[in-house]
Amino acid sequence: MGYLIFLALMILLMALIIPTSSVVILFIFNMLYVNLKTRVPWAKVPLSNIEMIFNNLGLPVNSLVYDLGCGDGRFLFLAEKRGFRAVGYELAYYPYLKTLISKYIKGSKIAIENKDFFKQDLGAADAVFIFLTASVMNKIGLKLKNNLKAETTVVSYGFAIPGWTISNILETKPSKTYIYIK
Repeated sequence: MGYLIFLALMILLMALIIPTSSVVILFIFNMLYVNLKTRVPWAKVPLSNIEMIFNNLGLPVNSLVYDLGCGDGRFLFLAEKRGFRAVGYELAYYPYLKTLISKYIKGSKIAIENKDFFKQDLGAADAVFIFLTASVMNKIGLKLKNNLKAETTVVSYGFAIPGWTISNILETKPSKTYIYIK
């Protein structure tokens, strides 16, 4: 009898482990694929830096802000808390699903999409936040130049956009934040 209970527990354990490990492998593969494809790893911006950024933007309430490569959504949730409409794009499944779950737990109205922002129309944005890498800054600069309306605020954490005129530099730590007005 003890052998049957042991066998049943082992089968149950395997049923739980195999699907779970498959999901973990899928998430890891997706993160690696997205990182290789975009050349942008997932990294978090400290909340204190996001607070400082919002304190220096001067955007009116109800402005539409986009976060391109929004990760865990921390920028979006803080934007919403400050009275802005917030839209985020994230390709990697883990941070996308983490943000989606947080959205529902918080009862948030942010929009989060598992789409490539390079293929989206960003023209309605009042402000755009990016934390990408130097390797894609030329490409993102061109996308924003061609797609944003005049007077849109662009916030780039960590990396300047080549060829753009900087309006302000915030001394966020560990990286500077560059602010532009298109």
